[in-house]
Amino acid sequence: MAKSKKDLLSNLNTGSVYEQTIAEATADPPPQAIPKRKKNTPPTEEEIQLAREQGRTRGRAGVKALRINMAFTPEIHDYIRTMAQVRGQTVTQFTEAVFRKSMEDNAEIYEQAKAFKKMI
Repeated sequence: MAKSKKDLLSNLNTGSVYEQTIAEATADPPPQAIPKRKKNTPPTEEEIQLAREQGRTRGRAGVKALRINMAFTPEIHDYIRTMAQVRGQTVTQFTEAVFRKSMEDNAEIYEQAKAFKKMI
């Protein structure tokens, strides 16, 4: 049975080649793979650090995420949950983004504080 003209055109990719090329060029590189381990083999410090940075600690024996228990006012709690949802992120991803922005804004002060802590 012959396909209609409409069916043939529906399968064509009519997106701009430039848009696709730009999207591929500006995409973040894929994260470094975390090697698989046997059950009785403990992970190395590098593997633990890599898993923590990628937020992929769930189900990995001997690899735990660093945690902080925090309490917020209802107003701030609602803001965090709403903004995370609007941005399509988890609450953790949103709060980490807020803290990363603060780290960038205060990088010089942070380095001075670390140096001061080392002296004490």
